[in-house]
Amino acid sequence: MNKVCKSFLIILYVFFVLITFNTYVHAETEIPEKAQETPEKALKRIYNIRNKAFTTENLLSIKDCYDSSHKFGIWALDHEVRRIKYLKYWSNERKIKFINVESSIKVKKVSVSGIKATLALEESYKFDYIYFEDEPFIVNSFGVGLRHGVRMILKNGNWIIYNDWYTDCFEDAISRYNGDIPQGLMNEIEFGINNNILNKYIVTNNSLKTKSYNREKAMKYADKYCGVAWGSGNEFKYNKIYQDFNGIGGDCTNYVSQVLGDKKEGGGIPFGGSWNCEYRKNDKAQGSKAWVNADGLKDYLISSGKGTIIKKGTFKELYFNDINVEPAINKLKLGDLIAYEKKGDIDHFAVITGRDSRGYALINSHTTDRYHVPWDLGWGDKWIKFHLIRINY
Repeated sequence: MNKVCKSFLIILYVFFVLITFNTYVHAETEIPEKAQETPEKALKRIYNIRNKAFTTENLLSIKDCYDSSHKFGIWALDHEVRRIKYLKYWSNERKIKFINVESSIKVKKVSVSGIKATLALEESYKFDYIYFEDEPFIVNSFGVGLRHGVRMILKNGNWIIYNDWYTDCFEDAISRYNGDIPQGLMNEIEFGINNNILNKYIVTNNSLKTKSYNREKAMKYADKYCGVAWGSGNEFKYNKIYQDFNGIGGDCTNYVSQVLGDKKEGGGIPFGGSWNCEYRKNDKAQGSKAWVNADGLKDYLISSGKGTIIKKGTFKELYFNDINVEPAINKLKLGDLIAYEKKGDIDHFAVITGRDSRGYALINSHTTDRYHVPWDLGWGDKWIKFHLIRINY
C-alpha cells in the first residue's frame, strides 16, 4: 500500500471516529456535573500520569484516564499500554534505565460542546536515560514530537480521553505486545535482558570532512528544523520555505534532502539528475520525486555515487551479530543516513546526528519528529531492514 493510500485511509478513519463520537455524545441524556478543570488542563494531567508510567511501570495508573466503555477509548488505552511495554523491553535489552519522561503540549485548536471536547495539539517529549554500566552515570536525553487529534468526554465531572489519534514513533514495534494491564508491576521475566547486545565502542572515524558535503552545517540544519521534538530549534517549526508533507505521504525524505542539499543552511550537496528542488518566489519550494520520495532518494544517491550502502540488514545483523566485531552502524559518520526498509520498500529516512554516552548512534527525522533518538527505537518488527548509507560527495 503506497503512502497516499495510507493517508486516505487515515482520513477515512478519523472521519468515522468523529461521526461515531458525535452520535455517542448526543445520545447521552444525563446532564453531567460541572467540570473540575478545562479539557486542556485535564489532558496535561493525563499525559503527565502516562509519562510517569514509562518509568514506574504502573499501568493501573493510566486506566481511569480513558473511556473504556467504548471501543475507541479501549483502543487508545491499549495503544498506550503496549507503548510502555515496548519501551521497557527495548531499554532492558540495552541495559538502559529511563529515569524521567516528560512532555509539554501546545494546543492549536480546541472546541467544547456540552460533554464533548475536540483538541488539535502538538506534544514535545523529552526522554532521559542512563546505562547501568556507565560509571559514573551519565544522563542521555532525546526528544520526540507528536501531533495529536484528541476527543475527550466529560464523565462524573472529569474529562477523560475518548480517542487519541497520532502518528506514533513506536508504532512499528508495539504489535508484539498486548494491552493487558497487570495488577502490579510488569513481569521482569517477560522483559529479560539480552547480555550480548550492549558493548561500548569508541567511534574512531567521525570526521566531518567530505569533498563538498558540509557535514557541520548539515547537523546544525537537522537540529534547527527538527520540528516539534524536544531539543529542536526554530521555535519547533520546520523550514517555512519548503512544503510540509505531513498528512500527505510523510515529510521524512523531504527533510533529509534539505539537510543534504539546502544551499543556505544545509550540507550544500549540488543538485543533479533526478534529485533537485525548485525555489519559488511566492510559493513553497518544489522538490523532485527523488527529493521527496524515500525509494527515489536512495536510488539516486546510490546510482549517482553520492552515497554508498556500507551494509544492510536486520538490527541483529548490523549491531550485535558478533560481539567481537565493531557494529556496522558505528562506521557511519555524523551526517550519514539510514534508510528503513519495510516489506520490501524504503519506508523512512533519518540522518545520523550524534552518539550517546556509550557510542550508540542517534538520529533526527521528520513526520514523527525525532531529535537525537537512538537509531532503531520504534523499529522492532523482525522484517525491518536498515540500509546504512555513507555520503561520499
